[in-house]
Amino acid sequence: MNYYEILGVDRNVTAKELKRAYKSLAHKWHPDLNPDNVAEAERKMAEINVAYSVLSDEVARMDYDKKLDAESAKSARQKKSSAGAAPKTSRRKTTASATGADASHIDFNNINSSFESFFGFDPKTKTVTNEDKLNTFTRDRKKKNPLDTTDFFERFMGFKK
Repeated sequence: MNYYEILGVDRNVTAKELKRAYKSLAHKWHPDLNPDNVAEAERKMAEINVAYSVLSDEVARMDYDKKLDAESAKSARQKKSSAGAAPKTSRRKTTASATGADASHIDFNNINSSFESFFGFDPKTKTVTNEDKLNTFTRDRKKKNPLDTTDFFERFMGFKK
């Protein structure tokens, strides 16, 4: 279920209507007002709070809408391909968002993969996943430590050790 469905509103909802829907649902599902079913009320309130926090923030809402549109397009492609149409061949994208350099597409629920796609290495395993992103300041030599900022510091200060 998507956030719009959780709050019972459509995608064209105004901020005022969104707040009204949130308050109505919060009043209906607040655990203090549902002593007979506290566990269910807490679960519903958690869903309602997450949905409202995303949809009430303009930037987060735009990102969420993009995500919904992408899922809808993917679903449409899958239906078309399962109906007997030949699947489209994937083309490698060369835009900033395809390489992970666009900060508006960071998935805060999976911050490790976003970090990896943005900086070019996995901070947990310390494995390099994209040399080009990792070595932006020194393309001619490989760094041993992905967090080494020596070159950046030297360029900023205007001298070398």
